[in-house]
Amino acid sequence: MIGIDAAGPRNAWLLLLFISAVSFGAAEYFAQRHLAIAAIMAIAAIKIIVILLRFMDIDRAPAGIRRYLFGWTFSCAGLIFVLWWAGTA
Repeated sequence: MIGIDAAGPRNAWLLLLFISAVSFGAAEYFAQRHLAIAAIMAIAAIKIIVILLRFMDIDRAPAGIRRYLFGWTFSCAGLIFVLWWAGTA
């Protein structure tokens, strides 16, 4: 990596660390458990998107593959939340 892009992976790691800290904060400080789980799952999906875009170069893939992977990511996060919600009801 040369030029501006040379700091990209370091910045992505810093972003992932920050997002992880936000996830930890959501787990610790949300009073309502279902809001904490929803926030954690949304944050996990965002982390996956960062990894897909920054480390797996999905931004260079065909649009169909990008849509599939983004849809899969958010579908899995939503399904896990729904299954958790159904299990606690």
